[in-house]
Amino acid sequence: MSDQTRKSKADNIILDDKEHNLLLDHNYDGIEEFDYPLPAWWVWTFVGGIVFAVFYIYFYNFAGAPSLRDEFKQEMAAIEAVREEQRKLTGNFDLEDFKSWQKGENSMQMAAAVYEENCLSCHEEGGKGDIGPNLTDEYWLNLKEVSPGTIYAFIRVGNEDNGMPAWQDMLSKEELYAAVQYVLSVKGKKLPGKEPQGEKLSQL
Repeated sequence: MSDQTRKSKADNIILDDKEHNLLLDHNYDGIEEFDYPLPAWWVWTFVGGIVFAVFYIYFYNFAGAPSLRDEFKQEMAAIEAVREEQRKLTGNFDLEDFKSWQKGENSMQMAAAVYEENCLSCHEEGGKGDIGPNLTDEYWLNLKEVSPGTIYAFIRVGNEDNGMPAWQDMLSKEELYAAVQYVLSVKGKKLPGKEPQGEKLSQL
């Protein structure tokens, strides 16, 4: 055996000088282990984490940084500002603008798509009613006067007491027009479904 190699304590493994110096001085049922140093990238990552933690704790506990609650309030304020802008865009119903939209080539396709994506779960296929009222009969649960404008306003703000959500924060003005158009297109078809609810009103 050369001077560059030595045997382990178990006398069955040949080690060089470097490995011999790394061999720990204990033995478990003939099992020995080396004390290899951690990789440099791991060591520096660990050190970096400690340094980051020091600055993080100082910044958020002593330097006046916003708390999680403060950040939440700031983010909610930003969301509410976006909602307010959306409400301004959808706030005013313009009958002439609606009639112009109705003349569009894809108005009915858009109406069907908006209904399927947002209204179908409550009003069922074709508007025959499920959780929500039957849209195809002559009765109106939430309106006392029927016109495109009143339907638009109701869809926009909803009625939480009757389970109708407000769509003003979720639908664009054109999508609200599409929802109105779908209601107008199925009203009076009298599809078999949920029993009539509300009052019988004349549709304009």
